[in-house]
Amino acid sequence: MIHVCSLDLIATSIQNTGAQYLVSIINKDMMPDTPHNIAPENHLKLSFNDIAVPTQGFVNAQSSDIKKLADFLEHWDQQAPILFHCWAGVSRSTAGAYIAANYVKGSGLEQELADNLRQAAPFASPNRLVISLADDYLKRKGQMVKAIDNIGRGSFTHSGKPFRLPF
Repeated sequence: MIHVCSLDLIATSIQNTGAQYLVSIINKDMMPDTPHNIAPENHLKLSFNDIAVPTQGFVNAQSSDIKKLADFLEHWDQQAPILFHCWAGVSRSTAGAYIAANYVKGSGLEQELADNLRQAAPFASPNRLVISLADDYLKRKGQMVKAIDNIGRGSFTHSGKPFRLPF
């Protein structure tokens, strides 16, 4: 199961979901320590700003970040829940969760998985730069970007509510 939450709800979400894997996608200065109930090797830490296009003066997501995520997903046994978080649980974490679902399911389900994301989280606004990098890395020929564009920007919120992404 794939779960998503905000930074401030990590501990509660781990407790409520039984997550044994954690993916932190957040600015370096906000990166949390590995929770005591998550094995250090089961915590992936990706540090970059939440920006939609590469921008000078910011830490931009890179294809190497997507490779690290893909390598981590190879390590995930898919039986134990995985939890993605960013600052608000709206943009970077929802992009990561969507990428994970696409990685596991393979090509051809990009729109269905995007629709599942929208249904599970009306506020989700997956980071377009991260999605674009993953689309290239996973060789989806624009289908991930198109699917996310099709669901549009999520409803406005200061912080998303924890949710499970069905896949």
